[in-house]
Amino acid sequence: MFWNYFFSKSEGFVPDPPLPAEPFDISQWNGQRDLQFAWMGHTTFLIKIDNKVILTDPMFSQQAGSFGWVSPKRYSKTLASTDNLPELDVILITHNHPDHLDEDSIKALISKTRHFIVPLGVGKLLEKWGVPQKKIFELDWWQTKSIDDLTITAAPAKHTSERGVLDKNMTLWASYGIHGKKQNLYLSGDSGWFKGLYEVGERLGPFDVTFFEIGAYSNLKGQMEVHYSPEQAVKAHKAVRGKLIVPSGWGTFDLGLFPWHEPIERFLIAANQAGIDYLTPKIGEVVIPRKVGGREEWWKLFINNK
Repeated sequence: MFWNYFFSKSEGFVPDPPLPAEPFDISQWNGQRDLQFAWMGHTTFLIKIDNKVILTDPMFSQQAGSFGWVSPKRYSKTLASTDNLPELDVILITHNHPDHLDEDSIKALISKTRHFIVPLGVGKLLEKWGVPQKKIFELDWWQTKSIDDLTITAAPAKHTSERGVLDKNMTLWASYGIHGKKQNLYLSGDSGWFKGLYEVGERLGPFDVTFFEIGAYSNLKGQMEVHYSPEQAVKAHKAVRGKLIVPSGWGTFDLGLFPWHEPIERFLIAANQAGIDYLTPKIGEVVIPRKVGGREEWWKLFINNK
């Protein structure tokens, strides 16, 4: 896989020029009380539910990893500064892989974040980076943390964890159910397909909106088991009893042996065949589900664009 990734790729694995990002309009964000979200690239979502603001797996760095030049590089634009973000009630971390738990992004957000919710074992790393212990809440699968009327539940996922070569699977990974007064959301994190998704749907669903990663799959057995293909993400969405799905984990970093637009194109085919509703927002676009935004196939303008 290493050889193919660095030496055997053909053209088209990254867009040229880089994919754009909508300027994030905080005045538009602050002026709405409805459920809304903005995709910030990769698996980073800014979500407002019940007037609480959640940021998932913040990743605003230019490389997704801690291995220097071999770390995947960002090919989409991102926020000019995290200062543009609103005050955060929760940063929600799914696991400790560097493309989901980015040191520079966390440090930049400590002062404007009330709570950090993480899987078991991840809190020590946040403390090392300067996050006060009183702000950190570690959850095992099926444990919950309530913030006023909002309840966040850690749920199973099929993945791995590590930051280096000596800490394999020493911390937990998770998906999350986010339950408000009127609406429920599901965040898949990184995961492969597993039958336990039906239990997630029974215990925590149905979900008004689900956020599923679709862009780090591979034909290699190990990767197939711990990352959804676009088709599996659609199947998983149905298993957890989702109503509206938003794909993520594509369009930001070069994480696979396929053209950059393949995940979203495959997703569209699978979603349409399954007859499910979906949104495909631009990076940075503020979306109010089923009311405003997220309906354009915007990436098609950049396929084979020179």
